[in-house]
Amino acid sequence: MQNLHLTTEKKKTLLPLGLALIQTFSTWLIPTVYSRLVNTTIQHTVSNQAILILFIFMFNFLVFDRFTNKFPMIFFLGMTGVAVLIAAFSFSSIAPTIGLLLFVCLSSLLPFFLSFKNNWAGWLLFTISSAFILPETLFYVQCGFLSTNFLKALIIPLLSTFLFYYPFFIKRINFSTIINLGIGALCACILLFTHVGIYSVFASLLILISWTFQRMVKQPKLILTINVILNLLFNILILMK
Repeated sequence: MQNLHLTTEKKKTLLPLGLALIQTFSTWLIPTVYSRLVNTTIQHTVSNQAILILFIFMFNFLVFDRFTNKFPMIFFLGMTGVAVLIAAFSFSSIAPTIGLLLFVCLSSLLPFFLSFKNNWAGWLLFTISSAFILPETLFYVQCGFLSTNFLKALIIPLLSTFLFYYPFFIKRINFSTIINLGIGALCACILLFTHVGIYSVFASLLILISWTFQRMVKQPKLILTINVILNLLFNILILMK
């Protein structure tokens, strides 16, 4: 019975772990592709990039744990402490501004300690952190500067992240479906007007697929898994020209 219990506990950890890996790759992908297009000398070491990627993984794991396993608060606080230490280390190892931005990202975890019916603050903070702040810090560490063109390029991934993660933060509200569909329509329109091509059409179809699955599938964890994968595919497609 003890072995069975341990096996069950291990299986419980696999889902947030896998989702965190996918979302971490999704966050890393766009700034890395854009940084390869910039002719500049790398300003920071590979170890600094590794610190950021480790932080992003920890950050994603903590968020996805709240949506899936919901480990005991002691474990959650311990893992949060590790993420705080990484952010504090980056303050001196990389740059004080980077460290402050990472602490801003960690503020996304605070609403999980409160019993909100609709976690608006968590939704906004997580999306801005995952689709804007963290890609921005990665690009800076890889290139040594920030580009306005790159910041503009983050607008569509930001909107898509708002869309794909909306149903997991906002659950009890009238017209929730209409709001979600409205965000998707806005994202698709901007995408099709700014990135004309077949890949943009495919990316827009992913928005429709996500919305359809949310209507058809009733298992929250399955919908979460689908949307995390769709978010990654969306980011890949908008990079293809």
